[in-house]
Amino acid sequence: MKEAGSNCVVEDRAASLGQTLWRRLAALSILAAVPVAAAAEFATNYANADVRRWSCRLCEFDRAAAQTGTLAVGAMESTGGEARFGRDTGIDKAGGHLDLNADYRLTTGSDFFLELTGRNLGLDSRDAALRVERRQRYGLRARYRETPRSRSDDGRSPFTLLDGLQLPADWTPAYGTAAMTQLLEASQPVKLSSKRRRSELGAWFKPLAGVTLEAGYFHEQKRGVSETSRDFLYQATALPQPIDHRIEGADARLGYASQRLSVAVAYAHRQFRNGESDLVWDNPYIGPVARGQSAAAPSNEANTWSFVSRLRLHRTTRLNATVAHTEAKQNAPLLPYTANAGLELAPIGEPGLGANRGSFSAAVNLVSRPTRRLRLSIAHAVVDRRDKRRAITLAPVLGDRFATAPREAIGYDFQRTNTDVTLRYGLPGRTRIAAGFRNGENRRSNLEIARNNERRGWLEVSHELGAGWHLNLRHARGSRDASQFMANTANNPLTRRYYQAARRERGWQGGLRFDSATTGLTLGIDANHRKFSYPDSLLGLQRDRSSGWLADAAYAVGDRVSLSGFFGVQWREATTAGSVAFPAWDWLYATDDRVKTAGGRLTAKGFPRPLLDLRLEYAHSDDVGDYATTFESATASFPSLVSRHRSLDVRLQTAWRWKSKLELRYYYERYRAADGAIDGVAQDGIRNVLTFGRGSPRYGNHLLALSVRRAL
Repeated sequence: MKEAGSNCVVEDRAASLGQTLWRRLAALSILAAVPVAAAAEFATNYANADVRRWSCRLCEFDRAAAQTGTLAVGAMESTGGEARFGRDTGIDKAGGHLDLNADYRLTTGSDFFLELTGRNLGLDSRDAALRVERRQRYGLRARYRETPRSRSDDGRSPFTLLDGLQLPADWTPAYGTAAMTQLLEASQPVKLSSKRRRSELGAWFKPLAGVTLEAGYFHEQKRGVSETSRDFLYQATALPQPIDHRIEGADARLGYASQRLSVAVAYAHRQFRNGESDLVWDNPYIGPVARGQSAAAPSNEANTWSFVSRLRLHRTTRLNATVAHTEAKQNAPLLPYTANAGLELAPIGEPGLGANRGSFSAAVNLVSRPTRRLRLSIAHAVVDRRDKRRAITLAPVLGDRFATAPREAIGYDFQRTNTDVTLRYGLPGRTRIAAGFRNGENRRSNLEIARNNERRGWLEVSHELGAGWHLNLRHARGSRDASQFMANTANNPLTRRYYQAARRERGWQGGLRFDSATTGLTLGIDANHRKFSYPDSLLGLQRDRSSGWLADAAYAVGDRVSLSGFFGVQWREATTAGSVAFPAWDWLYATDDRVKTAGGRLTAKGFPRPLLDLRLEYAHSDDVGDYATTFESATASFPSLVSRHRSLDVRLQTAWRWKSKLELRYYYERYRAADGAIDGVAQDGIRNVLTFGRGSPRYGNHLLALSVRRAL
């Protein structure tokens, strides 16, 4: 919808959509969303909304030629270089950075549309896109984006990335890290980071009325270094693992749509190639092998055929159906059992696993409104996966030292079936009720629990209290029954994996909100509680529960100033039972995680001076995790995991020249973390574990930016 069409119904739709988005984003975002009242009091800002799919066939201005665009150029200065600070932005080094953003949009009277967008073009997080369309005829799209992911740069390692992971030529192996005389001298800094580069192309074409042809292609490459670890039985080593992944995909779709019927047939091809098919490293310890070897993620490919349809059976009833079949293959070469020449093992004899996984899924959904107040939905879905591979017998080797009895490599199949029934009814007045029920069944092969039956139901009541107040309550209960335990593995028969065990579920959530467009005030509070218990699990996970609440508020002062903020708490507790010698449990392991978040936003137009616009945002998050083990009457606690985050973002914008604006931005981020597993643990601090010696991230970075925004 173009700006001139503010008299059409789309503007009301935009205001309603803004209210819904605010309610949801306030609970999910670290930064508070734009206040609901602002949609009613402030002038509509189409520059911040994606209105490309809004159109009005009766509005003549849609066919008028128009072009808009902006170009923003500036410089940024970061005071510190921290991997986590530049995790997604690419600003991981101190110094200057280029701030470059651009967009251009052209619409002609002949229904031709052109759009160019560029974000963060001067950073490693650049994103550029092109879209060309002729209404109801054809469309083209292209996009390129980069995603940096930095983890740390304070680790050290004696390994170099040459022909595998090599130690220095004069390295002398030892039984313990303290006796590795060259360790500290030979260790060099290691930067754990990666970058994704993704290119996309796509097109659609309508040769006939109601018929659409679509095709697309993408190529993605990921390179960098990640952290991994390998061991020789009881001797472990942290290793820098090279990353060199490539993913390619192609899609094609043929669809037909009319007022009553919509059908589409689609094909998708995916191909994954790993340039680092295995990991080879020198053994820093005294042992039976000089170099270790381990397989990495194998190259593979998958093909999917799908059919989607929607049929309107009646004015108030429609039927949706989906069918899909996928086949994935991989035949990566199998590595030798071990490099230990002292173990006499017969060769594997097969060049590869020859794995072939087929998956079939189907779903049907009937949606009807029998009466004006009643809405009914019935859905049934099934997923059937078959794992096919060569029948191979393999002899596992522990730590390149001991060979165990041969075992047959077997596949893992499963079938999942779910049936859902949902009813929604509007009572006379301002009350609505909704109820739903799910019946599911999970079947598996070659696992300890062959079958699970699951049932879950929920009831929801919402009521308009009047004067802008709205109340919502929801309660859910569920149970999952497990089949008899099958002793087809070497696991303790008293344990039950959490996704297989019998389970009981209880939960509720509710919210109370107040919205007033006349006063510009919005208030809300939401709370939730959920508990899982595992009655048949004598060992393993016993219970798991989470609770939390969130309060938010927004206030618009006239049409120039708006304030918003939120504060929330979420915590999770779990208890696991263990045993040294079953049947009775000997110890309990308890976890307690708590997260507190808060944030606020101030937006002021014409403040503190008429030509100045101010936006200020603050975010605050504290995370603490406590872990303790109780053995008989004694309790041993581990050091708490701590994560504390603070950020302040201030933007000042003012008109400079005709069609030009100046923007000054100051951003501050402070982060503190504590992890007892790595903090204070030197490379030679543990006798049989060679670590990177890195610590938890702790920094306080300042970012200052000045840019010029020019309207075309």
